[in-house]
Amino acid sequence: MVKRSHRNKILLYNRKTQRIEEEIVFKRRFMDFFYGSVTGRHLTHGFLSRHIISNLYGWLQKTPFSRRKIEPFISQYSINRKEILPPEDGFKSFTDFFIRKLKPGTRPVSDDMDALVAPADSRFLIRQINNDTVISVKGTDYSLEQFLASRTVAAPYINGLCLQFRLAPSDYHRFGFIDRGVQGPVHTINGRLNSVSPLAIEQMPGIMIGNYRQWCFVETIAFGTVVQVEVGAMAVGVIVQHQPYGGQCERGQEKGYFEFGGSTIVILFKPRTVCIDPDILKYSRQGIETLIRYGETVGKIYK
Repeated sequence: MVKRSHRNKILLYNRKTQRIEEEIVFKRRFMDFFYGSVTGRHLTHGFLSRHIISNLYGWLQKTPFSRRKIEPFISQYSINRKEILPPEDGFKSFTDFFIRKLKPGTRPVSDDMDALVAPADSRFLIRQINNDTVISVKGTDYSLEQFLASRTVAAPYINGLCLQFRLAPSDYHRFGFIDRGVQGPVHTINGRLNSVSPLAIEQMPGIMIGNYRQWCFVETIAFGTVVQVEVGAMAVGVIVQHQPYGGQCERGQEKGYFEFGGSTIVILFKPRTVCIDPDILKYSRQGIETLIRYGETVGKIYK
């Protein structure tokens, strides 16, 4: 398979239309320069990926002046206005809109207790874990031990599955739990804030083990103990966790949200615990992500 250039398209499988679509890349010229050129990559590593830059950019998105960006953003990314639950006094900033809530019922969660449901609106990819290495079709492999910063935590998940849910900036940025159970305390692994776009990951393969991230165990009823990781990205200076010290959780319950930017959720499963839907598996093997929505069924318990 030919390796994708940073100037090529990001292809996505749309389950509703059963067609392959091209992703509209947020700030495409920015991505091409800062991740697709030698000079740009040096600037990104030495300057743009630092927390202070994302914090400054995040602060700007919280100012009243940033509200002017909302309408063009909705139009460019065809965001469904009918789903949005606006505050009574309206959105006071672009960040307020970015962490928007949706009207009740817009993201129904499957009541099939054997179903694996998606934790977020995202672009979904399945990756196999072999000998501590998370394998990618496109060659952006990484060490599970390095990703979790712990050999002990990583060991039970070797030869299991890594489910990767990539949120683009236009996505609904609240995320939830895949099943009823008990969430453990949230652990933080410090790092930089690079983009998690496939365009950036291809040019800088170490992003997933270099970015700021938070993880926790979730003891689920259907799938045993999984590891859920929220990965920060460029301009995402804040990951909000509703239960930082852990607690009970329900299938589809909101776990937290990302502030401005693209982000990724990674969930690790032990061997022989989950079976992914065939259509998603088919396209993952080609390195093509599947468009999914919060609460959508994407697999079943392994039997």
